[in-house]
Amino acid sequence: MHRGLTLVVALAAAAPAVAQVPVARVNGVTISSETLDRRFEEHLRARNMNIARLQRPEQAREVKRAALDELINEELLWQQAQRENRVASDEDVDRALAQAIERAGSRERFLRGVARQGFDEAGYRRHVRRMLSADRVAQAIVEQRVDVSERDIEAFYRANPHAFSQPERVRLGEILIAVPPQADAAERAQARARIEAIAAQLAAGQDFAEAARRHSDHPTRQWGGAHDPQARDEIAAPLRAAAFALRPGETSGVIESESGFHLIRVEERIAAAVVPLEAAREPIRRYLVDSRGRETLARELQALCAANRVELFVPL
Repeated sequence: MHRGLTLVVALAAAAPAVAQVPVARVNGVTISSETLDRRFEEHLRARNMNIARLQRPEQAREVKRAALDELINEELLWQQAQRENRVASDEDVDRALAQAIERAGSRERFLRGVARQGFDEAGYRRHVRRMLSADRVAQAIVEQRVDVSERDIEAFYRANPHAFSQPERVRLGEILIAVPPQADAAERAQARARIEAIAAQLAAGQDFAEAARRHSDHPTRQWGGAHDPQARDEIAAPLRAAAFALRPGETSGVIESESGFHLIRVEERIAAAVVPLEAAREPIRRYLVDSRGRETLARELQALCAANRVELFVPL
């Protein structure tokens, strides 16, 4: 199944339906208020939201409706899996459960997590079978109806040149002596004296990475001041000119910024490059299959909803 289309999220998104107030029915199968509430909470956690902090009442309704739509879609796909003989086998379920136990770290921890979701072990096994089966139907829809040709791939490559070009980059080391925004002239002078002393030590042969670990106030100090490769527009404006003027192995003079005083060393210059079509072909294909697959699956779920009996009992 293509990432982005899968309906099985850690195999633990929903709780089993119980005999509570029905919020929906799909061909006579009830989706309970408890099941919806649990899925709603999952959506809030996934979006890093707190129900008490939602600023608009309609936000909560939107999230809850998305949760209900997801539950309805899963039930539609599960029923479709049974009609099409795509129900997951015992071996598939066993494999998925083994992976879940491995992720949990132990069988006991896995069972505690299952219990927190409202499942016993047998109920969770049924839930896994449903989700795997629904996933099979979704995958079949994409495989049967989504086609990406070589012409599509080449057209996407030509239409998105910036996605496949890499500007010139540099890999820098940095030492920062920070100066607070409220610092007075004397404090700034003291900070400058510190950075100039470090510059003198570097000129005398001290290792840049060692000096960064000992003296720098920048978060990169733990890595000896080393940054990942950066393009011109990713480097702070006061450092940019020096970063692209220095040769590999050269260290700048003292550079002043609002943050304080800096020394930078260019470790490597990486020339601009264009990713060739051959190297980009497979990532483009995966992207187009995923994006078109999501659209195709959404249309198919709408058609399934219209062709089946879906009843809603809550105003969302």
